[in-house]
Amino acid sequence: MNKIVIKPKGMGTFSLNCPFTNEKLDNDNNSFEIYEGAGNYLFSMCDDCMFFDAGNNNEIEKYWKNSAIEAIEKFVSNHKEENILIIEVQKGDDTYYYGFLNEENLQLSPEEIEKRFIKEV
Repeated sequence: MNKIVIKPKGMGTFSLNCPFTNEKLDNDNNSFEIYEGAGNYLFSMCDDCMFFDAGNNNEIEKYWKNSAIEAIEKFVSNHKEENILIIEVQKGDDTYYYGFLNEENLQLSPEEIEKRFIKEV
């Protein structure tokens, strides 16, 4: 599983964007919750606040039992042929997970992914 961990510090107003297409993801109210995706977005989940958006992906929704990471691991293991990037954002007591399809097999560093994903406004 291709996964990076981001621990943002002291952020002001920000937007979330697809790290591969640069399209803005709908994250109203300056939050880490995404209700509708864009670009190569597959899903987002929050273990701590029970937020969940399958991005019209019924398969991952059926794996949600005890934790977001278990559902994500099951989903990714069933799609080994896909190049799926998992971004884990740890902010305070909340942990958010985002899944994106890397269709072009871009080789981006964790720092570049973070810069593309979270943009201060």
